Amino acid sequence: MSRKAHAFTALSLLTLAATLAGCGGGSSDSGTVPTGNADFAISVTPTSSTITVGGIRLFSAVARDANGNVVPGISFSWHSSDTNIAVSKGGGQFQGVAAGTVTVTASATSTSNSGNTFTTVTSNAATLAVSADAAGTAAEGAPIVGGVVSLVDKNGQVAAGGSDAAGHFDIPVAGLTGPFLLKVEDPQGETLYGVSPGPGVVNIDPYTDLLVRDWYALRSSDPAAAFTRRAPLPAADEVKALDRFIVQTLSGVLEEQGLDAGRFSFLSTPFAADHTGFDRILDHTRLDPARGSLGVETAQGTVTGAITLDKANATLHWTLTHGSLSVHASLTLPDPR
Repeated sequence: MSRKAHAFTALSLLTLAATLAGCGGGSSDSGTVPTGNADFAISVTPTSSTITVGGIRLFSAVARDANGNVVPGISFSWHSSDTNIAVSKGGGQFQGVAAGTVTVTASATSTSNSGNTFTTVTSNAATLAVSADAAGTAAEGAPIVGGVVSLVDKNGQVAAGGSDAAGHFDIPVAGLTGPFLLKVEDPQGETLYGVSPGPGVVNIDPYTDLLVRDWYALRSSDPAAAFTRRAPLPAADEVKALDRFIVQTLSGVLEEQGLDAGRFSFLSTPFAADHTGFDRILDHTRLDPARGSLGVETAQGTVTGAITLDKANATLHWTLTHGSLSVHASLTLPDPR
């Protein structure tokens, strides 16, 4: 599916206009069990898993009595053996912080029938390995299958990998120095770019491509030149500013798909190319960086976007129009001199 052939579904223009105008180590679970369920054991699955720095992995826990029956009504407290490597985000979710290995456990407090005896029950220890890779999804709505993914680091060193049937790629970056610029070349010869400050989750899709191309255009350069050391890599703070700008501009789009615009990043929020969530947005977006155009098909009609670059002042302008309603937002990058 070409990135120039997408369409977009429902978007609240009122939400969008209002947005433009305005333009953890532990679990919170209580880890308790109702009185009367004193004898049980907790098992955590999977018993081993891997994750990249910045990525999220979900574990599940279940409590069973001596007969193997599930004990209902239990909330679990989740723990990491080293929060410098992986931290609990609650509900069985753990996020990679640095390369290394931790054990993951779940616990709950049982009480006797009289309520006078309290015992902490701890699960088996699951293993979570955190690797210093650059890993993520390359997609245009449909996953980019069989793409060649290349990465260049701050010092011009290059690494490469490929995207699988789900568009997923994983490139080891041990010994490399962030930031990293990435590109995927699909079997049809089209290229999309992504960027990351270091190891962790990094996406490559039409929105990351737009962000990267706009940064280089505002700096009067070309991302392709960075792979031959003829251009620098994007500055981390400027990339972050561009990311937040686009997120805030399109917050109504994100939130309609159940995404938290306050926490979302086009560059690093994990997603699957399964036509839900952010991937549904990719399914329904017309985006042409060369022409600076964005198209959004809504239940109320078509929203059109014009993206212009003021290179002399390093300023990015977005204008979105729907009927007689027009909203404008702009971002100026710091003077590089």
